[in-house]
Amino acid sequence: MKKFTLLCAAAALTFFSACKKDSASSSANPGSSSATKIAPDGFNFSTTKNVNLNLTLQTNNGAALAGVVVSVYTPGNTNPQDAIFKGVTDKSGKLTATLSVPSYLDKVVIDPAYIGVLRNATAAINNNAVTATIGGANGYSGDIIPDAVNNNPSATTTSRISINGANSLEIGYPTGYTASNAFQSPTNLGRPAYLEPTGDVIEQSLLSYVNASLPEQVAVPDKHPEYLSGNAVHTINVTAKSDVWITFVAEGAGYQNTLAYYTYKTNNPPTQVGGGTSANGIDKITYIFPNASASGSGGGLKSGDKVKLGTFDAGTSIGFVLIQNAWTGSGVNANAQKFYTQDEFNPENTAALRKHTVLLYDDVHKLYLLGFEDLNRQNGNSDNDFNDLVIYATSNPVTAISNNGVAPIDKGGDSDGDGVQDAQDAFPNDPTKAYISYYPSANTYSTLAFEDNWPKKGDYDMNDLVVNYRYTFYKNASNAVVEMQGEFNAVASGASFHNGFGVQLPVSASSVTSVTGQQAISNYITFASNGVEAGQSKAVIIPFDNHEAVIKNPDGAYFINTLTTKPKVTGTTATVNIKFNTPVTLDVTAFNPFLISDLRRGYEIHLPGFTPTDKANTALFGTDDDNSKPGSGRYYLSGDNWPWAMSFNTQFNYPIEQVNLKDAYPHFLDWASSGGSLFTDWYTNTGAGYRVNSNIYSK
Repeated sequence: MKKFTLLCAAAALTFFSACKKDSASSSANPGSSSATKIAPDGFNFSTTKNVNLNLTLQTNNGAALAGVVVSVYTPGNTNPQDAIFKGVTDKSGKLTATLSVPSYLDKVVIDPAYIGVLRNATAAINNNAVTATIGGANGYSGDIIPDAVNNNPSATTTSRISINGANSLEIGYPTGYTASNAFQSPTNLGRPAYLEPTGDVIEQSLLSYVNASLPEQVAVPDKHPEYLSGNAVHTINVTAKSDVWITFVAEGAGYQNTLAYYTYKTNNPPTQVGGGTSANGIDKITYIFPNASASGSGGGLKSGDKVKLGTFDAGTSIGFVLIQNAWTGSGVNANAQKFYTQDEFNPENTAALRKHTVLLYDDVHKLYLLGFEDLNRQNGNSDNDFNDLVIYATSNPVTAISNNGVAPIDKGGDSDGDGVQDAQDAFPNDPTKAYISYYPSANTYSTLAFEDNWPKKGDYDMNDLVVNYRYTFYKNASNAVVEMQGEFNAVASGASFHNGFGVQLPVSASSVTSVTGQQAISNYITFASNGVEAGQSKAVIIPFDNHEAVIKNPDGAYFINTLTTKPKVTGTTATVNIKFNTPVTLDVTAFNPFLISDLRRGYEIHLPGFTPTDKANTALFGTDDDNSKPGSGRYYLSGDNWPWAMSFNTQFNYPIEQVNLKDAYPHFLDWASSGGSLFTDWYTNTGAGYRVNSNIYSK
């Protein structure tokens, strides 16, 4: 609240601590009409939109993938700490939820982080919904947008190349195939024409083993160092004449890699890459998957796709080569970086870092699982999870491949029996919790910005109280919240009022077991025994009853972090922990934050369209400049449709003292007058014409 006498305003820079605001008494509002409304009636000034997520996860034969933890991201921000939502699929493989995302967002990225289905799938938001299936016979369907395919045909190489100056090495397609006939249509996907007519069914029982053995973004040297030991075998060693097949399971790479193989006598492994067998080198490298990328991920492979390598005599070993990002859109760049199952051929200087393949034996499904790492492990860019490409080898007869020296697959399990496998369970020994979800993310904060003079208008610099906040939710396998935490940082107080801050949760007050961490110093809030505010039907928390409990100018003056002439003040975080009697369903879009104006409990200021709590003085509606009409669901808007509070999914750069929001953000009124359909990024876009930087607080 900023309302001063002329004398006080003139002396403001020196005597702010002596300035007192005028009385905020209210009077009846005869009509609250205005000749010019800044926004159409019904617009609530929301900078976010609710998106209904309807996701199904399936195996390649359409069976439900249950108990899979799924993360959702904004495009370009797929670090695990950037997830804007997490949830677990139910027994039918489905996950439904309501996401709160910036209004300007037209896509999200869905990542099951589960080997066997499409990773980091981009999905279009259509009519405020995302409906998609990941998995199934075709790999994906619905609103999924497939990744682009490499298009660099000039990099395609011929069938013979020189390796380290040695005799040329033949590298190419299986016998009878060339780049002209090796691919199914559309040929730019690189899906082999020589696939087996019937692929393998890959059941969740196998996928659970794979995910326990090579979980996403978990370093193999830490979780399973035995897979990389000096004695571990990484090649397929045939001990009886047999047919051998390679089956594609999944890929989690950013590259469009090529997978190939070579053979040699088990008792006489090659000692160099080039030169041929006469020089004890590799004689020929044959492509298995010219583009080892999944359908939707820059390629055309589907989980279960299968290639027969051939019939091999006893005493034959099969080695593999991953050629990094070698698919060109029309063929293979055979000159690209190669990583071999024989680690002595790999480029790293440190011997322990030259391994790029793990080989595991699955005695239940009778197969040999191979996982590949597609980045140089010496330079620090590799995540070492060895699941950039995952395949398996099978033979007929099934006993024709030796398992001597091959590490056994990790069969994982579900220690707490909650339906989420240990590899994905953040609390594998606690059946009441399965994962942690954040809003807006673990790395970011959202912002609430208030004017505090309601029911009178203010100066609309939206900095009377500015709160950055983040919620942490501890959820069970049914996606219900067991406990939660709110972190609330008051970052600005451009007011002479002493304002409090509360949040009404969309659950009953009696559903809460305990609340801790609230900062109360002004003795006007009454708390119930369980820590919520007393006298409320819904659970209401009060992170701080007076902003001075968490942020204060050292000299005691008003106007904290709104004047560029004063030093920036860093406050303390009000960290509020809430536990529930039984798990509850919490939709963050229904959270109802509010300001308590100048320690007057009845003076609540909410976001437009949000209802007051039981403690609000509803007699104030319709007085002064307020044009709330509870009977019509209209709350906290003036007659010309100015709000007293706004919410932002990201941290908002608020205006400096006594600068109207429209004078800091020139497109604010364009956005408002369009009802939120135009300039939806008015507060995040830093391009020309979007900001008046001199009117925005930055320190």
